[in-house]
Amino acid sequence: MSNGNTNTLLRDPDGDALSVNALPADLFAAVSDAFPDGIYAFDQHGRLTTANRIGTLLQDRNAGPLIGKSCCEMFWREPGSENCVVDRALKTGERVVVEILTGDTFRKPIRVIVQPSPREQSGMLSAIVIATDISEVRRAEADALAQRSFMANIADRSPDEIYALDKDGRITWMNERGEADNYFMLSGRYFVEFIAEESRDLAANSLKRALLGEEIEYEMRATRVDGAVRQVEAHTSPLWKDNDVTGVLVFLRDVTERRRTQELAAQSDKLRAVGELAAGVAHNINNSLTVIQGRAQLLMMRTSDEAVVKSLKIITNAVEEGAQTLRRILDFARRESAREFSPVDLADLLVSSIEIARPKWQSKGAKSQVEVKMVCDEPVWVLGELAELREVVLNLLFNAVDAMPEGGIMEVGARAELDSGCFWVADTGTGIAPQVSARIFEPFFTTKGKNGTGLGLSASHGIITRHNGKIVVASEPGQGTRFEVMLPTCEKGSHFIKNSGSRDTETSDAERETVASA
Repeated sequence: MSNGNTNTLLRDPDGDALSVNALPADLFAAVSDAFPDGIYAFDQHGRLTTANRIGTLLQDRNAGPLIGKSCCEMFWREPGSENCVVDRALKTGERVVVEILTGDTFRKPIRVIVQPSPREQSGMLSAIVIATDISEVRRAEADALAQRSFMANIADRSPDEIYALDKDGRITWMNERGEADNYFMLSGRYFVEFIAEESRDLAANSLKRALLGEEIEYEMRATRVDGAVRQVEAHTSPLWKDNDVTGVLVFLRDVTERRRTQELAAQSDKLRAVGELAAGVAHNINNSLTVIQGRAQLLMMRTSDEAVVKSLKIITNAVEEGAQTLRRILDFARRESAREFSPVDLADLLVSSIEIARPKWQSKGAKSQVEVKMVCDEPVWVLGELAELREVVLNLLFNAVDAMPEGGIMEVGARAELDSGCFWVADTGTGIAPQVSARIFEPFFTTKGKNGTGLGLSASHGIITRHNGKIVVASEPGQGTRFEVMLPTCEKGSHFIKNSGSRDTETSDAERETVASA
């Protein structure tokens, strides 16, 4: 080091000035040795003239004497650059800050600051270099990164959707579950955009309370980006930083299936109650029907008047159908399925059912006229119980009429397929929304309010299931609805078949006549 004074600018790693006035060489050496970082002085040719104790320790111990070496012979070369950092600073006259790896294994990160001095003043140092070991800083950063990665991994594996919101309610981050349930990133969008309309006020109020430091738990309806609505449990918590709320954390758990399971359990309880009630009612009504039928049969035995006999037969047939209705109620509640099936002509079933149901739409007046189109060219025989299948047809006819309050066209038909017979009832009414269509066969589900019980389609579905058949619906809002029922086929005159497989008996002519008269 020269014996003259220094008039260079020393700065610490943060850029703060250490000395700006002329500094005697011996005082410069004392100051630099006391400095916690490595300090090096280079002349105008880029040769090292002095280095403090820390600077020497930062060099490779096997490099030999340092004084007189050029910067490029030390550790000042940047990766991918032909010039070392001191040469660059001397050439441009500008301050250079870089980070390089040095040490015996070239794994120690060091931040290097090169400050050139004025060249026009003779006897002045050309450059001062401050080298700071930042190993601990980088190690702390690596630990923090690992910790953040660990916490992010926990958040991504969480069964809940997690959203971070800013003070304006915009999404700034979400975990993988949130991305998966919404199919793509929603960052920058307002969180309430994805809350169902009826739950938005609740969600907005919860976010405001969270920004005031409260934690809130509630349940609401949220929407996916594809429009699907789901039931979610929400937990809203303030996001703290330096004793100040900077945003909101929202945890969402999808409970749609859980709620559906609970609803089905509640419906099962209702059905159990209906079964118990039906058993008591059926017993009492059956006693009354027995008396009516017995008296009617006695009167038939005591009279020869054909008109009276015909009326009594109608009474006994009505009593029998009433008894079958009671059995269907019990079957629906108890899910009993043992039944004797016989051949049923779908064409005849539809024609007779239309005549029974005709007063339903004729009573509505001229403003709501319903035009009925029958589509069936030939008999279609299936195995079933006539009274139960008629109940299904009547339910579908009545629903079609209710769906056309202003009138319309109702198409009823039957056709034979490869291994099944099919009948359908279609209308040009209001149609059914997709979310309603998915639930129309659930017990007690109705869109008619007090005018409906929610049991018609559910009972029909149960009847068709017991017949080993299938009932499907196709509908669009405003485009009408079409119900189709598929049943196992048979040939005319086939045997009775009990679906539990217990016995077969012949279909009698008298029974066929009874079916036709019904």
